[in-house]
Amino acid sequence: MKSAMIIKLDEGQRRKERPSTTSQMTLLDIVANGTAIRLFKETIVSIDIGVKKRYVMSVRRQSGRGWIAKQVIWPEGELELALLEVNKVAQQEIQRVTVLATA
Repeated sequence: MKSAMIIKLDEGQRRKERPSTTSQMTLLDIVANGTAIRLFKETIVSIDIGVKKRYVMSVRRQSGRGWIAKQVIWPEGELELALLEVNKVAQQEIQRVTVLATA
């Protein structure tokens, strides 16, 4: 009964297309105390939105429970904000490890 109702509701739904990445250009790549911080410009293409360019910051750090990842996305005209955020994250990471080393 429940699966039939779900299938019936699903039939009328329009599928949302997932955009595909056509190009990526790395602007900044920092490794600070085992944390990888990467800023890149990405061009995505979709039938729904067309061609869109954006800046993406990706941060990966290993912790006791495995990898922690964070991703922040800015529109094309926001390069200065993206660079400021990358700088802030790198400083926080260096400060975090320095505090742990002195404690």
